Amino acid sequence: MNESFSPETSSLANQLSPVQVQQAMTLIERAQRIALLAHEHPDGDCLGAALGFAHILRQLGKVCVPACADPAPRAFSFLPGVETLQTTLGDEPFDLVIALDAGELSRYGALYEQHKTLLDQATIINIDHHVSSMGCGQVNIIEPVAASTTELIVLFQQQLGLPLTKDAAVCLLTGLITDTGSFQYPSTTARTMMVGAILVEAGASAETIVKPIFRTHPLAQMRFTAAAINNAQTTADGRLIWSFATDETLAATGATDDMDTNASGMLRDIEGVQVAAFFKNYGNPAITRVSLRSNEPYNVAAVCMRLGGGGHARAAGATIAMPMQEAMPLVIAEIEREMRETDQQSHKLLNS
Repeated sequence: MNESFSPETSSLANQLSPVQVQQAMTLIERAQRIALLAHEHPDGDCLGAALGFAHILRQLGKVCVPACADPAPRAFSFLPGVETLQTTLGDEPFDLVIALDAGELSRYGALYEQHKTLLDQATIINIDHHVSSMGCGQVNIIEPVAASTTELIVLFQQQLGLPLTKDAAVCLLTGLITDTGSFQYPSTTARTMMVGAILVEAGASAETIVKPIFRTHPLAQMRFTAAAINNAQTTADGRLIWSFATDETLAATGATDDMDTNASGMLRDIEGVQVAAFFKNYGNPAITRVSLRSNEPYNVAAVCMRLGGGGHARAAGATIAMPMQEAMPLVIAEIEREMRETDQQSHKLLNS
């Protein structure tokens, strides 16, 4: 670890609850075989957290098994150790489970369904930063003000002075960059930037992360993006926009279902838009997934929590057990309701 960012000198060494950190570390010290779970439909934060923490814990002599119900999307193939990511926990026993970037076991999808008995009885450390997180562990390190779950892992590492290798730093910086949109989102704080500096000091390069995720895309993905824009509809004078994709969209563009990353964010960035929704329905016509993005002051986490999902105020999602043609008007009505209520509150504050 670079001396300039040692636990003794870094102001990041005392950011988390000392009691929770010590409780978690006691469980880690007692364990030899550890499963690290990334949530279903993985993004850069959950993958970076699972793989990055695994790199750290292996330095302590632990056997680490990172796992996710779904394979890592192609854009994350550069992550050190991504080849070790399993889609099942097999039949081997685990002394400890570390559940990352989601606070409910159901968010780990098929991995939880396949190993429900194991996970319901397991000793779990839960590390997450979503405001809707309920906590699923004996120790729950949940801090919604953190920009990413990987930020929390770096704070944990700094507080305990754990080893930080280059491979771990690359994985952890990936989570930080993806969840902050390359440090553009309001969740980016001075602490977030300090965490990024620590990871760069440890050998991570932002360019090697940003290029495959944000700048280099297959032609099929760009065709998918064009289709999503072509399908877009607006209301509320263009302040609310939504679009959708189905198996037919994938077939027509040659895209795969992991190429819809950030479709809702792309829609949100269109001029005049304040809230964006992206609906997708792949494989099972009875299940619709929706991803929401917003600009201040609109809280899309509130919308998704009413629909059985969750997330952050500016980025949230939900899975709805109904066909898309039924789910879309329901969700749009909920968003419109949230926007109206927020506008009314803002109007009252201005006139009070």
